[in-house]
Amino acid sequence: MALASATAAALFRSALSAPHGAGARVRPQRRQPFLAPLHAAKGPGSAPVVLEGKAKGKKKKGPSSGNLPAALDVEIREAQEYLDSDQQEPVPDNFPFELIDEEGMSVVILRRDYKDEKVEVTVSMPNLEGGPEFGDEDGEGDGESAVKDDGEAEEDDESAGDSSISLKVVVSKDSGPKLEFTCTAFREEITIDDMLIVEKTDDDDGEEKFPYEGPEFTELPVNVQKGLFKYLEQRGVTLSATNYMHDYMVTKQAQEYIRWMTKLKDFVTQ
Repeated sequence: MALASATAAALFRSALSAPHGAGARVRPQRRQPFLAPLHAAKGPGSAPVVLEGKAKGKKKKGPSSGNLPAALDVEIREAQEYLDSDQQEPVPDNFPFELIDEEGMSVVILRRDYKDEKVEVTVSMPNLEGGPEFGDEDGEGDGESAVKDDGEAEEDDESAGDSSISLKVVVSKDSGPKLEFTCTAFREEITIDDMLIVEKTDDDDGEEKFPYEGPEFTELPVNVQKGLFKYLEQRGVTLSATNYMHDYMVTKQAQEYIRWMTKLKDFVTQ
């Protein structure tokens, strides 16, 4: 029997703290850790609970066009240049997970033990507006097409800030049901999109069942919402961890992009 909420987002707000030390830079501006004072929703129809910080996404532009092998060469070269210039943020001191990254896969698995529980987080590739882009929009474009006005540049900054990763968090014990959370981690906030209680069943008589799925997340009492966010935070799902994983997954996406483009090039040139 599963207890599920619909895709309602509940969020926390946080303020900026002091910047990271030297060498913790992933992009031109250094990231900052987050504090998380809580502001609860007042009711089902009220604004969601939000956890916010300040961070910018990585900006990338598209490769030049041309015949297929040449275009693939450009994509591979520019993605590799991006990787060579990228500085991966160091693992946070309080990062509690074992990280399992299998080459060629689109997800990374995080695992840890917490008291008598096992926590597993499946982290998906970042959702970047327009997909991965590493070079100039049109390669050699002329000045008129290559230069953006202030409005377009501001829109790009906002799109980069909207980049996110999807998380599936499963908390299980030796016996009994499992708790499953579906979350979206932006650079500035974390949302709970879904929550399920998954019962372990040994019998399946083939009969269709219609279990009670529970209220939407934002319809839960505010103290329950706050408690569930705290529950995830205690198990390691924090802005510090998800922002590190966001950068990690951006780098992984570039690596897998190069790998995929290389396979395509090898195929079409044989």
